[in-house]
Amino acid sequence: MAASRDTPPVIMVNEPMDVHKAEERLAHYHPEHHHFYEPAKSHRGKRLLRIVIAGTGFMADSYDLFVINIALLMMTQNKSYGVLTPDVQTQISMMAIVGALAGQLFFGVLGDEFGRKTTFVITAFMTIIGTILTACVQPTQVLGMNIWQQMMLCRFLMGMGVGGEYPMASTITAESSAPQDRGRNLAAVFSMQGVGRVLCALMLLIAAFTITNTHWQWRFAIIMGAVPMILAVYFRWTAEETEAYKHQVKEKKASNLDRARNIARHVWANRVKLAGTAGSWFILDVLFYGNSLFSADVTRAMGTENNLEAKTVQNLCIQLMAMPGYILAVIFLDRIGRKRLQLIGFAGEAIIFCLMAVLFRQFQGLPALFVFMYALTFFFDDFGANTTTFVIPAEIFPTDVRSTCHGISAAFGKAGAAIGASVFLKVANMFCPGGNCRNTTDPGPQEKGIRVVFIACAMLSVIGFLWTWALVQDKPHASLEEVENIYSVEEEVEGEVEALELVVKKGSSHAAEEATGLTAPPTVEDEAKVR
Repeated sequence: MAASRDTPPVIMVNEPMDVHKAEERLAHYHPEHHHFYEPAKSHRGKRLLRIVIAGTGFMADSYDLFVINIALLMMTQNKSYGVLTPDVQTQISMMAIVGALAGQLFFGVLGDEFGRKTTFVITAFMTIIGTILTACVQPTQVLGMNIWQQMMLCRFLMGMGVGGEYPMASTITAESSAPQDRGRNLAAVFSMQGVGRVLCALMLLIAAFTITNTHWQWRFAIIMGAVPMILAVYFRWTAEETEAYKHQVKEKKASNLDRARNIARHVWANRVKLAGTAGSWFILDVLFYGNSLFSADVTRAMGTENNLEAKTVQNLCIQLMAMPGYILAVIFLDRIGRKRLQLIGFAGEAIIFCLMAVLFRQFQGLPALFVFMYALTFFFDDFGANTTTFVIPAEIFPTDVRSTCHGISAAFGKAGAAIGASVFLKVANMFCPGGNCRNTTDPGPQEKGIRVVFIACAMLSVIGFLWTWALVQDKPHASLEEVENIYSVEEEVEGEVEALELVVKKGSSHAAEEATGLTAPPTVEDEAKVR
């Protein structure tokens, strides 16, 4: 009986293994979860599903922001709705941006305070409800609001949900991805914004060509933006909380007040990083408005008609121009690097805006070249800062405030979009009589205004380049080193870890043979430990 008690445990290992292989395998062992993390494995179907679920918010974001202009044009066919003035049209468009800014800040903090999963479900429901209500606004008075005022309120609610998607989708993707997949996964999630723009253009085209009832035409176009999010709700509801949040935040069992104080402390401690991400996102979104200033010239260069159906075709062509930048960003982000790609994007935009400022009239005389230059502005937006300003904040901040800091960075971006839309529009019209180029048929004053805007955009691109070079950091935070891909793990075989440790400990082929046998003979030290 004594002999059996002294017999060491049986260790079963399938095949002999040398020291280097044993060390490599142990390096991928997670002692807390008792499994091996294998970065070489990939489950593409599950990874694609996770990207689509997280990316539905960005599909909704781009869909709802880009659908509104042509949807409002469809609504103006109904005289019973009342007059849609340019100021009211601007306010309807801006309410979604204001709502998104509020949602980015509010849900960013909520995600760190109460968890990723809960907040992600809330943002989905808010986006769905806001979109459906927008499609259901009535030409009659509702709570003292006319149809345009109803739409402003509904788009604010929808915008809050969409805004909350930014910090939640990025944080969940970063915390659910293996290190070698993280950048690609984040870029793929963000590229769903481009898919949403193309989907929006397709739905508008279908509505314009197949629905003759002008009361239902625009409602169909708007409500289709809720469909992807509706399909994703079930998967979000049944999803697990991220491992990073559970182990690094939730297990601390701090009170909500203590957690709020902890968030404030971490935000202040990371203020320099936050200045880099928020500032570069602000500059990018101010620049992004520069693209819209000559979209009308692009559609004229295409030589198409100016009716509703033609506008939907033009819109689809313009949205397709944006896709190459998104696709190449997914492919090359990890190879080029986050910060370097952002520098490339700002540098490319600086060159393009300079050329447009100097050669604007010449480009207008060459339609094919003009459309190509327009496509390049989208390319350097998406294959550059438009992607990296989303990716970098998801990686460089600690788990305690990853959602909050991403939300703050994104909110600065929306503020930039609002400022760019209001300021640049005035600058573009400042040489026209009464500050409105619609009051004159002379293209000269408007051309001067647009040139000034392009010069300003070129200067801002240079500032964005310098800001990125000086303040932006792209090294992932240490808290992400604990993140594993839950779809790329291998359960521990009983006794395998002990065998591997013995191989490494002995450091010789003889020890490897002993470790891979049915029974590992005990050493003098091992016998002493047993006794």
